[in-house]
Amino acid sequence: MTQTSLSPGVILRDAFGRVGPVFVPVALLALPANILPLLIPSAPLRGTFSILFAIFVAPVLGGATIVLVNRALANEAVDLGAALSMAWQRAGQLILTSLLLMVILIPSLALLLVPGIYLSVRLFASQYEVMLERQSPMDALKASWSLTEGRWWSVFWPTFAIALLLLIPVILLSVLFMNAAFGDWVTGLIGVAITPLLVMSFLMVYKVLKGQGVSDTGDASPISA
Repeated sequence: MTQTSLSPGVILRDAFGRVGPVFVPVALLALPANILPLLIPSAPLRGTFSILFAIFVAPVLGGATIVLVNRALANEAVDLGAALSMAWQRAGQLILTSLLLMVILIPSLALLLVPGIYLSVRLFASQYEVMLERQSPMDALKASWSLTEGRWWSVFWPTFAIALLLLIPVILLSVLFMNAAFGDWVTGLIGVAITPLLVMSFLMVYKVLKGQGVSDTGDASPISA
């Protein structure tokens, strides 16, 4: 039996039930992006660090995260070191894909919000294709475009709803502690805590789009990274 629903409620329910084995390693991979900028006192330096991190480090950590969650969904052993090694082997492709997405999406989101959202959904699967299907950056973008053709709403609705539901605690706590000295730390740590669920939920969407579904915890699965 496999989970093949794109209902946000079903996906979130299943993600909550399966995230345990991968929660800690994925949270560890999310720590640098959420916490390291808080250790830099200068705003200009913090901005420069964030840009360089987003370009050169985040794609590799994201690739390792994809491997970990994919292994968990396939009921396979989760190994942080092995996942980082596999992502490092694909570092060039992951970074280039991320740069291509930035070039395409940042201007369209900044200047033309609706086309930017449309393109974000159509290119949703690009990094998954690079990491799990061993696609080149350009082929990954093409594969994502093909995968989401005629299914824009089917991708947009679950990813938007899931992201909104998981970000609500971050938004509420940000407002609650906005004037507190430790407010940024609270927000950062909550961001770390929701990352495993967010990544697992989005990867489930990708698996359903690929027609692979997600195996029940008691089933063997051929899906592996």
